[in-house]
Amino acid sequence: MSKAEFVRVMFNDISTKYDLLNDILSAGTHRLWKQNFVAMISDTRPRKVLDCATGTGDIAFALSERAQSVTGIDFSENMIEVAKARESVLRKGVQFRVADIQKLPFADKEFDAASISFGIRNVENLKLGLSELGRVSKSLYILEFGQPKNKVYGKAYFNLLKLYVPIFGLITGRKDAYEYLIASSESFPSAQKFADIIKESTDFKDVGFIPVFGGIAYIYYAK
Repeated sequence: MSKAEFVRVMFNDISTKYDLLNDILSAGTHRLWKQNFVAMISDTRPRKVLDCATGTGDIAFALSERAQSVTGIDFSENMIEVAKARESVLRKGVQFRVADIQKLPFADKEFDAASISFGIRNVENLKLGLSELGRVSKSLYILEFGQPKNKVYGKAYFNLLKLYVPIFGLITGRKDAYEYLIASSESFPSAQKFADIIKESTDFKDVGFIPVFGGIAYIYYAK
């Protein structure tokens, strides 16, 4: 099974537990991180926004408070169904559809901004995915787990996460999913390394990053 297929099946299986998973991975602080992430994007006053790996739609709904149009995409069909179910309760006007970041069905520079939170590390061909995001958007914002510069802090954090593996396995029935998400966070290129990959993969000139929670995660921007 390819990485893409494994990830798609995994997220289909854990779609109703996805928000709980992020609570565990971030010790509950991902909600605050996402607020800051959305504020950074909203401050640029984009009219049309694409939210990729939208999951249950929390970023898309938050962005719709300021943007005129928001499209949320995910290649997990079940995730999109969860987001659509939330849409009927929370807010109308956000469009959700199944789509692959590596082959976006949108025109060049169609969106003022594109966002992706906790999803870019799951893309099979990272440079292709970034290239596509750069193609369809005028600016790009990414929130993703990484590794703290303080090695002792980082090792303690990841060791703590690994203690939750059996518990998450009982909750979801997909222990392997949690193991994958921890391992991918621990090994994914972060900080300047990932900023350099963005530069190599897109035509954006202004690329930077802001560490979050001591480097447990990073917010990347490209304009």
